[in-house]
This record gives sequence, structure tokens and C-alpha cells, in this order.
Amino acid sequence: DMFRHAWGAYRAHAWGKDNLRPLSKTADDVFLHMGISITDSLDTMWLLGLKEEFAAARAWVASSLHFDFQEDINLFETTIRVLGGLLVAYDMTRDAMFLDKARDLADRLSIAFDSPTGIPYGTLGLRTKRKYNPSWGYGGSTMAEVATLQLEWEWLSYATGDPKYAQFVRRVTRHLREHEPVDSLYPMFIRPDTGAFADNTITLGARGDSTYE
Repeated sequence: DMFRHAWGAYRAHAWGKDNLRPLSKTADDVFLHMGISITDSLDTMWLLGLKEEFAAARAWVASSLHFDFQEDINLFETTIRVLGGLLVAYDMTRDAMFLDKARDLADRLSIAFDSPTGIPYGTLGLRTKRKYNPSWGYGGSTMAEVATLQLEWEWLSYATGDPKYAQFVRRVTRHLREHEPVDSLYPMFIRPDTGAFADNTITLGARGDSTYE
């Protein structure tokens, strides 16, 4: 009943958007029409036996979920909430449509891993194929993100029989193992271009200009 209550409000006021703002009854669409609430809820509806709700969500995914125009999206959030949502729906239903969508998304997201080290960039554009890290990361990708992408990408290789998806994230794991700090405590950021760790420590240069270590 709790799920039906929340889901009914989402369908009424934010269908196809990412999230419902419950007080204003408006929607936000930060991920640009990837229906985060829908992809995130597929497994819940299936487990609860909500067949009508699941069928409506599946129909939206099949007809309206496309990955060719989104810009400035986060690799990690898209992986865990969209790619992961599609994969678990496929795992539960064996509906090939979900796997096809997941593979299409991963193929487009894979540009993030195109770096000298294999460490992915955290933000990318699916239309422009641009990949970058926000300035607040000091040129680095967030460690907590790049080190926790493995499950979904490994599972996609298992489901499709194509090893390339697992190879992307295994290269990340290998780099982190080969450059493990002496105390095994990784910093917050790692640079995709050099593999060097980056943090927010500010030092003063000889001329008084601030630089990041």
C-alpha cells in the first residue's frame, strides 16, 4: 500500500521524469528523461507482484527510454540507477528488451573509460560524447564512484557474453590495486589522465599563487 501510494503520485504528477517533488507536486528531470524513478523501481514492482504497474513501466521503457541526447550526466548514478535497474529487470523477467536497453546504454557510457589510465571520467554527454570531471574534483574522478562500478558492468558481460564491459571496470580495479597507498586509505579523487591521486589540499606556490596538490 505504501508503494502504491508513492507510485500513484509519481504517475499522476511526474510520469517519465526522474523524481517527484511531493510537496509542490512537480517533477525534476536532472538526468534528462531517463525516468530514474521508473528504472529504479522495476525490481520492486516485480517482487511485490504489481503486474499492472510493472507493465506500465515496461511500456514506458520500451517506447520512451532513449540514450542519444542526454548531457552532463553522472556515470556512477546512471550506472547504478539506470543500467542496474535495467539489468535486474532482465535478470528477474528474462525479457530481452531490458537487456537490449542496458547494452545500448553501456555502449554509450563506455566513452567515459577512454582515458590513458582506464580510470573513467565522472561526467559525460551522450550527444556530444564529451567526458570530463567537474572543477570541484580538482581534475579527478570521485574514488567512491570509480571503485564501485564493477557489479553492473561485470554482470552485463555475463548476461551478453561480451567481455568488453567487464574489461572496462577490471582495468580500473587493476590500476587501484597496483597503486594502493601504503596505509590502504585511498583519497577522494583520482585523475583519469595520469592516474595520480588528487585531493583538496591547497598549497601556496613561490609567487603566492594557489595550486592543488
